[in-house]
Amino acid sequence: MSRKKISFLAICAFAFGIGMASTAGAAGCNNTCRLGCETALTNCENNGGTQCYLTYSQCYRRCGCILP
Repeated sequence: MSRKKISFLAICAFAFGIGMASTAGAAGCNNTCRLGCETALTNCENNGGTQCYLTYSQCYRRCGCILP
């Protein structure tokens, strides 16, 4: 391979890595908030709530999490 091609591929790999890192940082899920949502879901289910999962999914999104 020529030097130019190797340099170009290295720059592309670097840019891809930076893009992936910034995406992961932006989609960071607040773990403490998420655990609070899971506790609230468990409490809701134990108390016979009817809208537990809807409330849980709204809470989960407010924490910056992506639903599994």
